[in-house]
Order: sequence, then structure tokens, then C-alpha cells
Amino acid sequence: MIRLLIPALIVFASILGTPPLVCGQGKQPPALKGEGKSSPNSRPSPPPTTINEQELGEGDAIRVEANLVTVPASIMDRDGRYITNLRKEDFQISEDGVEQEIALFEPAEQPFTVLFLIDVSSSMSSHKENLERAVNGFLSQLRPDDQLIATSFFQMVDVMIPATRVSELRAGIKPKIKQEADCPTYLYDAVDNGLKRMKKVNGRKAIVLFSDGEGTGFTATAKGTLHHAEEQGALIYAVQFGTFHPAEPPRNVNRNYYFERIEERDGYVRDLTRKTGGRYYRVEDLSNFATTFRPVADELRRQYSLGYYPKKPLETGQRHEIKVRVRLPNLVVRARDSYTVDKAVAKRK
Repeated sequence: MIRLLIPALIVFASILGTPPLVCGQGKQPPALKGEGKSSPNSRPSPPPTTINEQELGEGDAIRVEANLVTVPASIMDRDGRYITNLRKEDFQISEDGVEQEIALFEPAEQPFTVLFLIDVSSSMSSHKENLERAVNGFLSQLRPDDQLIATSFFQMVDVMIPATRVSELRAGIKPKIKQEADCPTYLYDAVDNGLKRMKKVNGRKAIVLFSDGEGTGFTATAKGTLHHAEEQGALIYAVQFGTFHPAEPPRNVNRNYYFERIEERDGYVRDLTRKTGGRYYRVEDLSNFATTFRPVADELRRQYSLGYYPKKPLETGQRHEIKVRVRLPNLVVRARDSYTVDKAVAKRK
């Protein structure tokens, strides 16, 4: 039985794009070039808090600093045009059903920082052309005063472009696909590294993940990165490239487990966007990358930042419901509908 099971699992792993853990003659940790190696985490991260999406969608992530809760919001009319001339008096915020006093109001139309996480593993070889088109399609929608950070990942995270204003960029981006087909892709570590980078960035910010979703983690976990993504102030947008899988699993592989594994892969990428208020795209559904990403860039740029000090004390682990309203008729609000208090914030109260 064991002899039959091991070959079947190897075949199954290769079909799902999850290579063996041994690369070449030894295991390769996901070292970050120029930054040293991540320190191992022996305990799994706590499970993510569920976020219920509002009917009208979500804006970017809520930020809590010194007990000030900051909620970015996008306002559109019924035709999808962004409204950028509203005043503080036009907004109303409630937490857990209790109306709050707006202490911070910043108008829309501000530059933002975006981090590209570009998958260059061997499983992306068949998507090389579309990958380059997607990356540069998004890049073409940025304005001169926006800031870009571009990284690629496989077993290591490489900085392709450090924090640079778009006006200073001289050329497009040409990702170089790696050819080591028998090495694991540390997707979770790349996402974790991106979240840590963006935590240091002030102002409006977002992460754009370009990947087929195939991968695993060396020190990071799927649950851990989802939890950290939900707590931080960066949206995550994902562009997922299709991968072919047989309609039926190979022999000696459990059918239910086979499809659960595929759903786990695709579900992780979707959850990153859902929990942070971003958007999810599949490449086979896109015909013009530049046109598709134009609303995303507009949404990032044309937002209001609203802030308030909660009337009730903040307690670690508590989840609070938020509702942002506009007092004018026929306008659509896109804003996150909840946040969870972490330990660092609770200690400062």
C-alpha cells in the first residue's frame, strides 16, 4: 500500500504544480536578496477573522493608530463616475451601530504606492507573454507622482525596482522566468515579505500579485499571511494566470482530495483580495490589460480618508462593524465594513 501511495502522491503533486521540497542537492531557504534570511516561525499563525463584504464592495484596509480608526472610502455616482468634491459634513460613520464623530478628513485624489509581486517560477513559463503584458498594463495606468516597488519571487524575493517615482522610470518591466522546474515556489513567503515592506510605507498603498497561485511556504503559512493582510493597511489585487488540470484525478489519488487541493490554491489568492478590499482577476477573462486596470488605479487614487476615535475602548481580538454613509442621494459607497483590534493597538489605549 505504501509503495503504491508514494508514486501516486508524487504524480499528484507534479500535476498541481507543487514540486518536491528538495531542490537540487539540498533544501534552499527563501532568502531575500540583500536582506538576509527570514527567521523560522514554529507556531502556526492564528486563523484569519472572517470579513463580510458589503453589498457595494469594499475600499482598502482600515488602519488603527493611537486608537484613531482610519477608513478609506471611494464614492461614485450610479454611472460609475468618482465623486471627488465632497466635504466632511457629507459623511456619516457608525461603529457597531453607534454614530461616531469624524476627527480626520482628507480629500480624494492623492498619489499612492504600489508593490508588484511577480511570480517568475517555472510554472509561469507558458504565461510569459501575458505576464509581461499584465505587469506593464498596470504600470501604464500609474501617474508620474505615484510610487512603484517591483519584486519578483521564486525561491527568493528579488527587488527589481526599489521605491521609485513613476516619473523616474525609464522603461517597462520584463520579468525573467526561472527554469528550475523541480524547486518549490515560496508564494506565502513572498506575500509575507510584501506585507512587511508595505507596513513601513505611509499613505495610500496597494500590493498587486501576478501569479498562477501555485506555491507553498518555507517560514510563512497561508493562514498567517491572510491574517496579517487583514490587519494591515494595504489592499491586495491579484491577477491569476490559468493552469491546466485534468478533469479527473490520476489513478490512486483520492478524487475529493484532488479537487480540494485545487480549490485551496485558487481560494488563497481570492481570499487575499477579499480580506483586504482589493479585486481578483483571472487572465483568461481579460482582453485588454490597460483598460482593465484603469479603474483600479482610479480607485486607489480617488479616495477619501475618514477617521474617528471609537467611543468604546479597544480590546484585543474584538471585531467591530463599520458603516460609512454619504448624506447625499444616488451615491455609491465603497468602504471596508469591519476591522479587528490587534495586540499592539490595544496596548496603546
